Amino acid sequence: MARNLKGQFEKGTSGNLRGRPRKQSHPISDDQVRRDFFEAEEMLVPVVIGNKREMIPARVAIDRQLVFKAVAGDARARDLYYKRKDRFILEHVNQQLENLRVIVEGEDRLREFPEDVTDEFKKALSLLKQSIDRHYYPF
Repeated sequence: MARNLKGQFEKGTSGNLRGRPRKQSHPISDDQVRRDFFEAEEMLVPVVIGNKREMIPARVAIDRQLVFKAVAGDARARDLYYKRKDRFILEHVNQQLENLRVIVEGEDRLREFPEDVTDEFKKALSLLKQSIDRHYYPF
């Protein structure tokens, strides 16, 4: 490499003949992004409730902020809140209906084949009955 008396490269020449190395991209998988997301939502963040500082998961803080914005009159926050509420209610109802289906099938099996039913099956069926939301399905 040709340099002048001051130690500088001559005009038109470079000290780095290969040029600047390209930035290496970090291969990130979808699984890693998903894991990071769910890990971040469980991170504890400080919030002030009343005059007391508490540490709560980030997802809870986000939900509370959404409710506060919806109550304050933010239309987008209100719409998002009701969309989420409807989705959660639908998921809950579907889960309850699935539990009822399993209970009915279990009761049918118990009536048809009482000698084949184990105590563990009866216990599982009893626990499933207890898990049904009594407010909506009082039986």
